[in-house]
Amino acid sequence: MDRLTPVVFHDAWGSHVSIASLQGRDIPSPRPESELWMGAHEEGPSPTDRPGSPTLAAVVEADPVGELGAACVERYGPRLPFLLKVLAPGRAISIQAHPTAEQARSVRESGPPDVYVDDWAKPELLLAIAPFEVFVGLRSFAEVAALVDGLQVARLSRLVADAAGAEDPEHALLAAVLATPADEVAELARAVVAGCVRLEGSKGARGDDCAAVVRVAEEHPDDIGLVVLLLMNHRVLQPGEYIDVAAGVLHSYVRGLGVEVLANSDNVVRAGLTSKPVNVPELLRIVDPRADGIAGCGRVLEPGVEVFDSGSDRFRLLRVTPGRRLPGDTSPRIVFCLRGRVTLTAASGAVELGDVESAFLPVGEGAVTLEGAGEVYLVTVPDAS
Repeated sequence: MDRLTPVVFHDAWGSHVSIASLQGRDIPSPRPESELWMGAHEEGPSPTDRPGSPTLAAVVEADPVGELGAACVERYGPRLPFLLKVLAPGRAISIQAHPTAEQARSVRESGPPDVYVDDWAKPELLLAIAPFEVFVGLRSFAEVAALVDGLQVARLSRLVADAAGAEDPEHALLAAVLATPADEVAELARAVVAGCVRLEGSKGARGDDCAAVVRVAEEHPDDIGLVVLLLMNHRVLQPGEYIDVAAGVLHSYVRGLGVEVLANSDNVVRAGLTSKPVNVPELLRIVDPRADGIAGCGRVLEPGVEVFDSGSDRFRLLRVTPGRRLPGDTSPRIVFCLRGRVTLTAASGAVELGDVESAFLPVGEGAVTLEGAGEVYLVTVPDAS
């Protein structure tokens, strides 16, 4: 078993309080802290406690079969197939979508070299550990038309009317909004935000949705993404609720605190609410207007084990109650103690984990028992069957 040192990222959209508070450090943190990575991704591999503190990526690269198992390597290649994060946005993250593996490979083989960095899809599952506000998936065209009618923004109303006769009106409207000339974006965004201000006091979902756009406008003024948010489903996940986001699903995480598990990829295409490069043509190519995030709550798999179901074949997220053996003996695992103090015991020895601490269990570790008191998550590979 390898104790991991998580890697903190400092994106501008990060929180100054969430991750620092979890780790018991002073708040506010000097810099924004957006993500805490536990895994073997090349952009932020976690150091291990092996002699010389090699990263988990280096450990796996040196002996992929020994660390991951022959079956895992045959199925996914010589990389750990998943990455575990704590996600802590203090302001809205970019509007984005991820490609399928086939889409990524086709572009890497024949398209521009800087669009995708690997051949993998990037499905992800976000589990709220505090209220977490998100925009995920596109609304139906009828819902958008009704909302736009209330805003009374003439230009946006014309775009809706023009898209109504399209074969795929949701996609057509998204494309039309993103095609707004650069020198006209600010005027449209301001008109939409002003309309949302007028409606944010309305009762029900319409008022809540408009208020959410107004809040984001404080952080991203004059951004075309503010108009795109109107086309998307707005949700607030409560602690214990999760959303499973597959390839092609348009999404933006706004603010909150959550545990995220995803495929070990960094393929992302952005279209707004960001200072990073955007790629509207590629986003329109890969986005699926009918794909939505699948929301849910944990399901009891067996006594003491709760699973958060995902459509991904790269990871499986479980919550495990101490006082039992950990599932997944035949695959690589990462164990994460969010809160509390627990002990992992195997034939090779024992590792104690406290608040926001984690460990990697290579495939050869075998049976591992979990004792103590705490909120513990386990990431493993789905059963090959």
